[in-house]
Amino acid sequence: MRKIILLSFILLVIGTAEPVKAHDGWTQTNATIVEPEENIYIELLFGNHSNDHGSYRIEGNWNEDNTKVNVHTPAGEAVDVTSTLFYTGELDESDEGDSGVNNYHIASFSAIDTGIYIISGESDSIFSQGETSSRTLRSAKSFAAVSDVPTFHEAKGMDGFGEEVTQDRAEFLPQFNPVALMPEETVEVQLAREGSPVQEEEVTLVRRSTSESEVFLTDEEGMISFTSGPADYYLLRASEETEGEGEEYNVLNYEATMTFAVQNGEDMNGMKKKRSQKIVTQTLLANRRTLTSKINLITGVY
Repeated sequence: MRKIILLSFILLVIGTAEPVKAHDGWTQTNATIVEPEENIYIELLFGNHSNDHGSYRIEGNWNEDNTKVNVHTPAGEAVDVTSTLFYTGELDESDEGDSGVNNYHIASFSAIDTGIYIISGESDSIFSQGETSSRTLRSAKSFAAVSDVPTFHEAKGMDGFGEEVTQDRAEFLPQFNPVALMPEETVEVQLAREGSPVQEEEVTLVRRSTSESEVFLTDEEGMISFTSGPADYYLLRASEETEGEGEEYNVLNYEATMTFAVQNGEDMNGMKKKRSQKIVTQTLLANRRTLTSKINLITGVY
């Protein structure tokens, strides 16, 4: 049986209810490729209401009471780490009006077995306002690779990143390796709900450092296609509103987010070509120095 060592799971929780306006929650790892037994830290972020959900701005926190986090191993096991959470934030905030606005959850785990690990942050909440009661099912995915040789090119050949892990709600299923993506690659992602493609749904792609965003529309297979940008973290988000069937709510929202990292990698042919050019250059310089030394010996110039 494959093993996973859970070192710690840290949540910064302020104990306040989620804001009236719907926000998104997403997860991201601090390192996408590590060697076995090294820590992988996960941030559970909350916000993204500005710019019509096309922003990376942090505002608020995940609610401890309805949050669950699973780490899905390469063997397909789901490890629930929620029981390990503890509070690390300040008990007294200097400004109560801004209490917890820019804080976020942090988690960590360490794995022995190599392969792709899928992290899924999940929540199930009901919010009422006037005559409307809405339930939100959230799925927030991120990824990490564990490799004996923790390099971009070793991780590039790994698979298992497209597995469904939250089939009771909506989720993104990447058709590319989300831990080993280079700039200017054309890739696809599927949006699925309860195992079926979500058609004609808007999906927003947000770049972390600039909050630049693009909006795409899923096709009949639930797919969107885009070209990766410069090296950075990126966020995909979508929210589908349906009619609620429960006694406690009349609106059901399916919220899906996914983060991935673009790295400054190169293809192997490019690397080999550069190494070859470097070797040739070094050889020419060495030959030139040898020739210069011989000329100096002949002419008596030192």
